[in-house]
Amino acid sequence: MIAPVVVGIDDMDQSPHALELAGIEAELRDAPLWVAHAYHRVPPVVTAAADGSAPTAHAALESTAEPLATALKQLHADHPRLQVRSYAMSGPAAAGLAALAEEAELLVLGHRGRGGFAGMLLGSVALRTVAHARCLVVVARGARRAMKRVVVGIDVDDATAGRAQLAFAFEEAVLRGAELVVLHTWEDPGAFYPDPTGDYTRDHLATLDDDHRQRLHAALKPWRAANPDVAVDVRVEGGSAARHLVEASSHADLLIVGGRLRRDGDGMRLGALAYSLLHHARSPVVIVPER
Repeated sequence: MIAPVVVGIDDMDQSPHALELAGIEAELRDAPLWVAHAYHRVPPVVTAAADGSAPTAHAALESTAEPLATALKQLHADHPRLQVRSYAMSGPAAAGLAALAEEAELLVLGHRGRGGFAGMLLGSVALRTVAHARCLVVVARGARRAMKRVVVGIDVDDATAGRAQLAFAFEEAVLRGAELVVLHTWEDPGAFYPDPTGDYTRDHLATLDDDHRQRLHAALKPWRAANPDVAVDVRVEGGSAARHLVEASSHADLLIVGGRLRRDGDGMRLGALAYSLLHHARSPVVIVPER
């Protein structure tokens, strides 16, 4: 059985972007698509249920019918061959979506802004869902576009990191027929721990840059051998990882980074870089769970 793609929707403007992205990912994988909507809040006006059941629960369930119907209609129009199922869930959205996605290939979430910073801030439901989830999570940030480019951020200084990210990045590049940009950034040690003579010399910085570049090429060697048709653009930059990745996301269909699975099994632990990208990236962000 092919694992499904799960997408969580709400009543905000970002749901169409999440639906479109989920439809594309499901179609690329020939996977079923599950559309979920949570209804844990009571509508402001509750009328008595005609069948005598609890009026609050009945009205809350009714409130989710329209968003789901709208979503299914759009998906059938855009992806007529896609197998689609809908789920109306009671209770907190984050825990419900994470539970539904336990066996999913990936979980797609909409980006929800707040106040005057709608283009920058990630909604609390999306953030809590990422923290609970154990599967790949895609947050539908940025504008809809087709750049035919996937960007993945890799840390060559951590020998245990990057394998799952690269596996997904190459798979996505193959499925999309896209170029793969592999980006590694490093900080100038001299900016924090200058030696007695001052900041590092240009020659020393060039040596450090070359060392990072060689290690990145070595890490990529088996992946490039297994995927010879994928065009790979290898980039090594000095400075802030968040800044370089946000800039790269301006010209990408996806931006891929990693998140550590918690030892207690309750979702992922996100670092400062992942948090920054979830709030500021200009393309959809994929969080890949790594052990």
